[in-house]
Amino acid sequence: PGPLGAIKGEESVIRMVSEKIDIVFGKEKSKVHCRFVFRSTKPDADAKQTVGFPDMVGDEDHGEILSMVTRIDGKEVPSKLQDGYFDYEESRAVIGKPPREDTMTTEAKFHTVDVTFPPDKDVIIEREYVVDNGGSVMGDTTFSYTTATGAIWHGNIGKAEFTVTLDGWTIDDLAFDDGPQKLPPRQQMNFCSVNKSEWKIESPTKLSLVWVNFEPAVHGSRRGIFLTTWRTHK
Repeated sequence: PGPLGAIKGEESVIRMVSEKIDIVFGKEKSKVHCRFVFRSTKPDADAKQTVGFPDMVGDEDHGEILSMVTRIDGKEVPSKLQDGYFDYEESRAVIGKPPREDTMTTEAKFHTVDVTFPPDKDVIIEREYVVDNGGSVMGDTTFSYTTATGAIWHGNIGKAEFTVTLDGWTIDDLAFDDGPQKLPPRQQMNFCSVNKSEWKIESPTKLSLVWVNFEPAVHGSRRGIFLTTWRTHK
């Protein structure tokens, strides 16, 4: 299978047992810590796979990843930054130059690491990074995290836990289409995804979310989260 993520085609022999994503959503930058637990379904031998983490080029939802630390089973390892692209027609992520330039391909960079997965043993991969927030001239600030590339893993993703800590914001600064409306919808245009009703509001500056047994290739509402503040300019 493709090593970086695909919605169509053959799956990996590696299953993502769980992922825990802790996000600190700041005024200009966001800090993210990801902890992924993997287990190979290959019974008799090691499985080897290139694991990539996407950094979208020109993504309006967030800016460039400024720093990346990768750990495997607690040990820090170097990752390679490689050019690639998302092919939306084929629903896959690929290392290399796109075969064409059109609206169905988007440039991306990938922080890649080659990983060996032994049989009957969990492998823990951590990614810790800082990224510029996105936004527009309308005064909104945005952040996104994709789970769509997780469709490459074997079967369902067992569990995903998201925690968002707001640094310089409160929950009232986030624009939810199912929450109190500070602006007319056509003026705001973009809203957080998922809806406010799916989040557990733990405090004015902290919210959490849990998904269980989901398949990003099929469950369109489980392909990532998007945060946006209310626009400040008309």
